[in-house]
Amino acid sequence: MDNKKTNQDRINELKKKICYAENARDNYREKHAILYQTNSFYLDRLREELGELEMLSIDMAGRDQRKFCRIKIQRAVRIDFSLAQYNGYIDNISLCGSFVKGAFKQSSGDICRIDLKDPALSSGAAAHAIGSIVRVDDDGIAIDFIAMKSKTYLALKTELLTESGDPSVLGDEVVQRNIFEFYDGLVCSSLFRCKRNKIKKMLDYP
Repeated sequence: MDNKKTNQDRINELKKKICYAENARDNYREKHAILYQTNSFYLDRLREELGELEMLSIDMAGRDQRKFCRIKIQRAVRIDFSLAQYNGYIDNISLCGSFVKGAFKQSSGDICRIDLKDPALSSGAAAHAIGSIVRVDDDGIAIDFIAMKSKTYLALKTELLTESGDPSVLGDEVVQRNIFEFYDGLVCSSLFRCKRNKIKKMLDYP
């Protein structure tokens, strides 16, 4: 098994462990102070290892060519990190993420809500997605999509199929990365399945 795949497998494993450990810790918040503290220490160790591996992955990714369908667009976008909001514009986008240009005082791993004009809607209404920062550059941030409504996912997929020079690559991307699961109108990363209820609230999902 190559180093890149081994590294990514461990990252995925750590994200799942962090997700479940956070839920377990929160259950002890009011009931058992010692177990809450123990789980907090465990989470800190997991997050530290995850941060180191993600930095290594970024370095590896920088040496590879992009393999997945990505189009260049210029579209205004609002990024909401709950405690901070920013206006920027999408420079390029794929089915799995985008690069947003702008000045951001955020860090890798930060979760945000992305509001952008839905190309399928002539009314100018905004489409929403939940994402996680995977890279911070001087001119913007790279975001991986975590979740969106099925309608938004299909609109994005249609636009990519229309604009891509090689639409077959789009199908390969979905199969190879295998990152999304589908739940009654919600498209969600498999790594965040245990946070679906929280994600639904962020998307104003009924």
